[in-house]
Amino acid sequence: MSLHPTRTGLFLLLLFTISCTEGGAESESPAAEATPSAALNEGLLGTWETVELDIEYATFQGGDTAYAEVIREADWGRVYGVKPPSTVFTPDGKLRRTHRLRDGRVANVTNGIWRAQGDSLLVIEPNVTFTYFPQLSGDRLELSGLVDQDRDGQRDDRYRAVYRLVSRTR
Repeated sequence: MSLHPTRTGLFLLLLFTISCTEGGAESESPAAEATPSAALNEGLLGTWETVELDIEYATFQGGDTAYAEVIREADWGRVYGVKPPSTVFTPDGKLRRTHRLRDGRVANVTNGIWRAQGDSLLVIEPNVTFTYFPQLSGDRLELSGLVDQDRDGQRDDRYRAVYRLVSRTR
């Protein structure tokens, strides 16, 4: 089967046009992806307080039973006797989450690293990595995603947390 010379020329022209268009799209892609990451990198810097936390565990304590954990802003002190956890995101990609008792004493500190990647936020803490889908609007941050919150080896827990900006750092 042979192609007619005119058809061959059109075919090559079409192939060239497609390859140039695809190459152009690829060269624009990093800039398009950098915009959400750059905005998130800048927007996250500071101290954030967890206002709400909703987690739906697909399994609970190794069983088939599902479990939901819902904490609203007033519940931190009234129900759990603690202050809302605070998370500091620093420009060097580190984070520090501090849990405090109602009297202000530190109960637990978790150190980790973070990185905005496209439209996702990658958080690496000791022995676990989380990928969240952030929505940043002014002084409000919402993180959601399927994660391994119960650390059973399965990313099957639906996670949603709402944060409020406490202070901005640069």
